[in-house]
Amino acid sequence: MTFRLSTILWMVFLVIGAFGLYMVKYKVQTIKSQVAATEKQLYDETRNLQVLEAEWTFLNRPERLKMLAEKYLDVKPMRSQQLAEFSNIPYAGIDLARQDTASPTMVKLVSRGHQGNAVSDNDE
Repeated sequence: MTFRLSTILWMVFLVIGAFGLYMVKYKVQTIKSQVAATEKQLYDETRNLQVLEAEWTFLNRPERLKMLAEKYLDVKPMRSQQLAEFSNIPYAGIDLARQDTASPTMVKLVSRGHQGNAVSDNDE
């Protein structure tokens, strides 16, 4: 029995096609299982997030926070004598308003009523 070359080529293509189809089928099954595992993980994480949000809401109830503040903190209601204008608050620390300095990094340090020395990057 003689086979023609075209018949042999068609048989080789058929075997290659069948093997390729077999490989694609198992690759798709693997990807499907990975997708299912990822969807399950996403569902679990969403569920965990919902539980955490419910716990957070439960723990941050205003009446619970008020009770805990009264129990653990020594906080008293604010009195009107404690309020002040912003302009009345004394400014202490660093005088950043000097415009006559040679370097913009120089600052004049002021601490407790006496002047410190001017500090710049070149003084080190």
